[in-house]
Amino acid sequence: MINDEAPAAPSVSDTAPSVTGSAAARVVAGVLVLAFAAVTGLFAPFLVMASDGCNEGDARTICSTGGQQIVGTLPVGAAFVAALLAVVGMGSRGAAGRGCLLAAPCLLALAWVVSYAIADS
Repeated sequence: MINDEAPAAPSVSDTAPSVTGSAAARVVAGVLVLAFAAVTGLFAPFLVMASDGCNEGDARTICSTGGQQIVGTLPVGAAFVAALLAVVGMGSRGAAGRGCLLAAPCLLALAWVVSYAIADS
């Protein structure tokens, strides 16, 4: 016996949205963030050389041991964390992946700003 009053199954569309563009965009954004992290980790610690002009009793922040350690280690740590965020962002879909890819360059920029602020003071 066939039930003629049963609802018909919805039709399946063969035109699925392409995810190639978004995947490629995530990879390109991730590679750019990784490059920014590499530049930050390699060159930002050189801001410690701003302490070359320090004399004994100089009150500038870069002339203190703590200031020099922050300027030397903050960019390296930020580059490491940003690289991890970039890799997670490239591998994740949805809001978590986009959030990681957006947080990574913000973290790197913050490391540069703090390092420059300490080196310039």
